[in-house]
Amino acid sequence: MRFLFCCCVSFVLRTTTADEYVVVQTTNGRVRGTVSDDVNAFLGVPYAKPPVDSLRWQRPQPSTPWSPAVYNATALQPGCPQHGCFDTNPAFVCPNKTSEDCLYLNIWTPSINTSLPVMVYIHGGNFVHLSASSPIFQGHDFVKKGKVVLVTFDYRLGVFGFLYTGSKPGDAEGNYGIRDQRLALQWVQQNIKYFGGDPTMVTLFGQSAGGQSIPVHLMAKDSKDLFRNVIIESAPFDIPFKTKTEATYLASTVIGLLNCTDAGDDYMSCLRSKSTDELAEAQHDSRTKPTSLKVLDFFEPLGPFVDGDVVPFEIITAIYGNKLRQVPTMIGTLSEEARIFVYEAWGKPLTLPEYIAVLFATYPSHLGEMLQQYPPSADGDNRDILTSLGTDFIFTCATRNMSRNFLKHGQTVHRYVFNHAFSFPGWGKFSYCEGHVCHGEEIAYVFHSADRSGFDFSADEERLSDELIAYWTNFAYTSDPNSGPHKINISWPTYDSNSTMLQFQTPKSASIQNYLKNKCDFWDSIGYSA
Repeated sequence: MRFLFCCCVSFVLRTTTADEYVVVQTTNGRVRGTVSDDVNAFLGVPYAKPPVDSLRWQRPQPSTPWSPAVYNATALQPGCPQHGCFDTNPAFVCPNKTSEDCLYLNIWTPSINTSLPVMVYIHGGNFVHLSASSPIFQGHDFVKKGKVVLVTFDYRLGVFGFLYTGSKPGDAEGNYGIRDQRLALQWVQQNIKYFGGDPTMVTLFGQSAGGQSIPVHLMAKDSKDLFRNVIIESAPFDIPFKTKTEATYLASTVIGLLNCTDAGDDYMSCLRSKSTDELAEAQHDSRTKPTSLKVLDFFEPLGPFVDGDVVPFEIITAIYGNKLRQVPTMIGTLSEEARIFVYEAWGKPLTLPEYIAVLFATYPSHLGEMLQQYPPSADGDNRDILTSLGTDFIFTCATRNMSRNFLKHGQTVHRYVFNHAFSFPGWGKFSYCEGHVCHGEEIAYVFHSADRSGFDFSADEERLSDELIAYWTNFAYTSDPNSGPHKINISWPTYDSNSTMLQFQTPKSASIQNYLKNKCDFWDSIGYSA
């Protein structure tokens, strides 16, 4: 207790001076961060040994102590290896630099603080793209407005994080990216008190693949004591994780792309001999090689597989079987989640035969019913219809189904839909998202980070961003978005049998009921496992 007290006193004294830097003790040694506008930033703090050379395709290992030296945590580190991010995502979500040495985290904290709630964010990106170093995830404004400690981190992606070649000695066992996430959460438990955070008040939040990762931690026994609340943003619950058979087949594709097939049983030595760029390119190319006939495979071809340990169950199986730890939950989706994926996949109008083929590949046993619920467009282009179907099936209704199962087991749930399009031209070459609420759009408002990407919010958008930050951080304080240090303008009701939820929009958000009830009743009736 004396050691902790001394560290906290030292921390407060240092951060209330006019110095440009602040130094904090951790279990590995002291770290130096920067002070700006009453926010301390510690960027690029290692939470694991670099997963390079002999540690490529190995379980993450805690970082090596650097004491008595002071670690210079004043600059963001490269993201994990990835090719094609700028081709399939707006520039402000992609890292400018990448490296296999990428297991670092970033901490932002108010300058004077003790025992604050901690919010740990898991970025999305289909488990193959994005980085905590991307401009959209910068935490200065979130922390200054929310008065919490924020942690973001990188985890291994794609072939580096999820390659599964089998169970023989020396094989890549896969799910390294999930293990990285868990180690980062363990680092927070061991160290966040030195930054003024309370390790018993950790809220885990994430978007897309980051949101999908959260149920994995809710079902895994080794993650049990690492957080108390969760916020799940735009998780595509209907996209299944790989089976072992599918993961092995995908590995054979990667082995072939890297010309390691001729190595026979020595394929791992061949893979280890490849450069980072060669592996990242094979990772990119393998995305066009589905591991099954399921069309949803194309949305997330490289990611976790169900191994019975790190990923004990498929998410839907865990939901129906009550295998998820019950914690206070905020959960929601956007109104046009699937649009960017549909328009990226089909750069020209989607014809009727193509539309029918997609529906058949999605859910062949219910083709007629889907055509009745989502009839083809009269203008000959079915991309908007497919956007509605994909948004409902993969995101909105699967999330409603999950929320209802949480409710059934006595869990407190606050559910939302985000329904506001950028007022500024933020999508760049992805022009089909301009004026639409595409997947990921709420992130700029949650982090108040548009200005760091070269854009300006309107007055209504400033209010919307402040609103999101208030709800998100109140929840971290009290497990209730309505209660905490921040005033809210409209009470967010808990989710109930009337499907009551909050719709975030401009000029004013509103409480709504029975959002897309008929569509979601349809999907509930036929199920979410095609």
